[in-house]
Amino acid sequence: MNTEHFIQQGQHAKTTLSELRRIRSMVQATEALSLFAYATQSGLAAFDLEFGPDFWEGTTTRWLFGIDYGRTQPQAIRALCEKPNSTVRIHDGAWVAQQSGFLPRQDFHLKTSFLRCADLGKLGVVTGSGNFSSNGLRRSVEAGTSIFIDSMVGDVKIVEDGWNTANEFWGSATPAEQILDDYEDKWRNSFSRSAQNQTEEVAIPGPREIFWIETGYVTRNRGLDKPGNQIDLPRGMSRYFGMNPSQDLALNSTIGSINFMTPTNGPVERNLRLGNNSMEKITLPIPETHGFDIYDGKVLVFRKMGNYYVLNALEAADFEATFGDRLSVVMIMGSGRRYGHID
Repeated sequence: MNTEHFIQQGQHAKTTLSELRRIRSMVQATEALSLFAYATQSGLAAFDLEFGPDFWEGTTTRWLFGIDYGRTQPQAIRALCEKPNSTVRIHDGAWVAQQSGFLPRQDFHLKTSFLRCADLGKLGVVTGSGNFSSNGLRRSVEAGTSIFIDSMVGDVKIVEDGWNTANEFWGSATPAEQILDDYEDKWRNSFSRSAQNQTEEVAIPGPREIFWIETGYVTRNRGLDKPGNQIDLPRGMSRYFGMNPSQDLALNSTIGSINFMTPTNGPVERNLRLGNNSMEKITLPIPETHGFDIYDGKVLVFRKMGNYYVLNALEAADFEATFGDRLSVVMIMGSGRRYGHID
């Protein structure tokens, strides 16, 4: 048996993701069962960057998540359901999805992955404090343990009991497809202010001190092995930045530049332009060099400070906990992404 304990301190130390990759290689895993309290789009994006597309073709994966308190992003579940050889279930999902605020009758708080090759009799486990978000998997300070057992030279029963119990949880859970549409509808309306599906030209009033937008999936504009840093904004969102571009502005023209204050490496200037799709497109600071890790699935919060805009990239649950009672209006893009300003 091979056992290692690790403390995750960032991308250049051991992380939950790097340990998952290491144990998968040792096990030569053909199947994986992962159980996490919640899932976010940033977690799936970070997982994809670590493992690449070949992982999904060569591994049968089962995922068991909680939706307690609405912390799980439905977009993350939907994307995982669409991956090859991937099946997703929700712990007590049929019951929790019907509760106000998604209150559970028993908290589901696991953060454990089993990797197995039945033909070779090998089994591995990575368990710890990190959830299925980019922060939990590779950026936040977390602790964990990795175990590898080969039945030919060790006692696989040490982790087999956990494997069997995890499978019992899996067997009693709700298939995600049965509740996903209902959960997503309720989750989108969970902000403390009602959403308004308005025309952006009317809805955006002008400069604001604090405003925000959900990123959703971010195109890998910098290559498949790097997180993207460009997102589309609704037409007219530039008004929040104090800009007022002409309605006749040519496509693919620069609207203006924004000075961002970032967590690391100081300020950086980036362009805002009108894209070929008639939406405004903002280029954000490079995530891994300016302290953001990844933008997928995050809520971007822009706060004006002098001549700069302080940029924060928050998980949806953290955004609502911080700003939920201060949202003036929540507007919805055609894609379903939400945005607005904060009083």
